[in-house]
Amino acid sequence: MRAVVVDRWMEPSQLAVREVPEPQVGPGMLRIAVRAAGCNFFDILMVRGQYQVRPPFPFVPGAELAGVVEEVGPDVDGFSVGDRVMASAGLGGFAERAAVPARAAYRLPDGMSFEAGAAFPIVYPTSYAALVFRAPVKAGEWLLVHAAAGGVGIAAVQIGKVLGARVIGTAGGADKLEVVRRVGADVAIDYRGEDWVERVKEVTDGHGADVI
Repeated sequence: MRAVVVDRWMEPSQLAVREVPEPQVGPGMLRIAVRAAGCNFFDILMVRGQYQVRPPFPFVPGAELAGVVEEVGPDVDGFSVGDRVMASAGLGGFAERAAVPARAAYRLPDGMSFEAGAAFPIVYPTSYAALVFRAPVKAGEWLLVHAAAGGVGIAAVQIGKVLGARVIGTAGGADKLEVVRRVGADVAIDYRGEDWVERVKEVTDGHGADVI
């Protein structure tokens, strides 16, 4: 099968597709025909050797994916061949097929595309954990999201709105501010062109952000 293979630390522009063996499916595993894979900043750091996780060579990057179950390993319940799923794979997503732990896979809702599913398993749980388990943000509070046009930022804006917060998002440049507005932020601030601290004070009538 075809996959993106990292055999040395490199820049993303040096990545190449190669032929590699099919992934083996052991107990508790699923083999998934990959239809879409998420691209995250840590993927760039990982192929450069700058991430906290440094896999042994050679490895196939790509930590989140969506696709169709092709094989169900022993000791797996709740999944069948043909199921549409999304998964947090850790590695292996940038390939035609990937083997992932069944505990890291989730059924893809009928109305969700593979592309949306592949963008979900890492960034949305990250923001959900921050805003629900760690903060937690409450309805009516001011939530300030930095880098609100990135993956985790977009998720934080959307989850914050669902939780009833008033959301301020910061980003750099007009294009990114448009993204911040489109995903639901009440206020979008360009941190490159404005004093965002003063703008937050102004928007909140001096109260400031309750959760950042």
